[in-house]
Amino acid sequence: MSTARATTAALSFVDALFSGRLGRELFRYPVQEEPDRAEGDALVAGLGAFLHARLDPDRVDLTGTLPEGFLEDLRASGYLKLCLGPEVGGLGLSAFNAFRAIEHAAGFCMPAGQMLAIQAGVGAPALLPALPPGALREFVAERLADGAVSGFGLTEPTGQNNAWPGTTATLSADGSVYVLKGEKVFTGHGPVADLLPVAATEHTADGRRLCICFVDTSAAGFEVASRIEFLGSRGLPNGALRLDGVEVPAGHVVRSAPEDPRFPERMASAVLVGQLYFTAAPALAIAKLCRRWSGEFVVRRRINDRGLGEYDEIQRMLGATLAEVYAMESVVRWGLVGSGPDDRWFERLTAKNLAVRTCWRIVDRTVSLYGAEGIETLPSKRRRGAVPVPLERRLRDARGLRIAGNVDFQLDSQAARRLLTGFAAMAEDGAADLGGRLGAEHTAEDDLSEANAAHLSAVREEVLRFRRICLDLTRRHPRQEDLFDQEHTVILLGRVAAELFAMYAVLARAAAEPSAGGEDGPQLADVYCTSARHRLADQWRRLTAVTEPDYAGISRRWLAEGLPRLTAAG
Repeated sequence: MSTARATTAALSFVDALFSGRLGRELFRYPVQEEPDRAEGDALVAGLGAFLHARLDPDRVDLTGTLPEGFLEDLRASGYLKLCLGPEVGGLGLSAFNAFRAIEHAAGFCMPAGQMLAIQAGVGAPALLPALPPGALREFVAERLADGAVSGFGLTEPTGQNNAWPGTTATLSADGSVYVLKGEKVFTGHGPVADLLPVAATEHTADGRRLCICFVDTSAAGFEVASRIEFLGSRGLPNGALRLDGVEVPAGHVVRSAPEDPRFPERMASAVLVGQLYFTAAPALAIAKLCRRWSGEFVVRRRINDRGLGEYDEIQRMLGATLAEVYAMESVVRWGLVGSGPDDRWFERLTAKNLAVRTCWRIVDRTVSLYGAEGIETLPSKRRRGAVPVPLERRLRDARGLRIAGNVDFQLDSQAARRLLTGFAAMAEDGAADLGGRLGAEHTAEDDLSEANAAHLSAVREEVLRFRRICLDLTRRHPRQEDLFDQEHTVILLGRVAAELFAMYAVLARAAAEPSAGGEDGPQLADVYCTSARHRLADQWRRLTAVTEPDYAGISRRWLAEGLPRLTAAG
């Protein structure tokens, strides 16, 4: 199995945003090397055969449960070790091949794909590379080699976005163990995990510390308080957990410290790819299914003696779906191929929202195409002999992806905050006009169609505009918290940056692979970029609006006066 990883930092679209220049070296679209691609093909084929032999996805969704023994079969198969190295019995897949495997599994059965994603992307296997050499790393590796199932205990009843977890980790008097108290909710693999990293806060005389505690779930005081079920992803093991005096050996706890201020960031980077596994991979799987189902539906339907595909609006709907699947693929490959674990944080962070929002547009469009069949359940279709397309199931799955791993607008905000912090540092250092790592501006019009050359020119202008606005905002708000308090502005900046990145990735792919896989890349890029520019125009209008309605006044008055009356009236 291939374990090769990028050894030099990959250029990021962030370099373009900071410098205001689209250097030609950034326009080189990443290509998966043939040995790695072949390895991924073989893995996907084997995984598909395994899942087909052990799962009936229709029954899983109907009952909300996986078949008895499936987890043990999965543990024995080795597929819970997609990215782990051979030293722990792992498959050693590249990040992109792991993504492909999870996408394939989710396309067949959503909870099966997300189980692979939790294990590979957010559990102990994902954190293992970030652990310092020593006893803890050896302990985690040994447990994983033995087949431990893992997840990550992060979200709490008060929400995911609090800076400090409510769960506490208290060092015992003799310093041998930490005692955990608190609750976690929405924990993937929570009911079935053997080894569970848990985020907690340690209160010390010197202040608070963030802790990641590797909990043996057989320990006294650990309890699965409830299994959690969702509208979609039915059958996924998810739970509410209670930690009531759980003791964790002090050596199994990683703590932040003043001498290590990047600890939270390092841990976040370790699971950033995992977010793509859990959300973007299933989103791409759903989008591809909808692409196929849309084509099949149009071919078999006639309206007023005309084939459905002859109508202008239907052609536009199909074209939009084809282009958006192309864009999703482009963004994911850009973020995962040819880059190391610490590279392209922006692409990976924004790819989640780009993928799940695009998937939602596609599945919503497909439901509209199907009409009533789009929301008809699969058992109903079978009872009346209709084509058994489980579109209603995928509608439910797709909506859940919008809030999985954090709600979408919070991720927009997180991306923009990191960008604005970078712009503020540039302004403070007087380096705002020095640019980033990119070389001189380039033109790639010779590699693009006339329409796409115009799109590239638009991206170039918008990148400069984005840079000017961000520098201006950071200069006018020397206290960063004041700028961050303008949440809607920050969120819109995150969305603008993401749209620009997606357009650039699509155009780079169209230039590098104009006809790969029989697809007309330039035409698909033109369709996608045209829609993206419409979205950008709306976002810029909102971002630069001189006046806007008094949203705060309306909501405050309603909360203070209207809500009690409405509650009393029932």
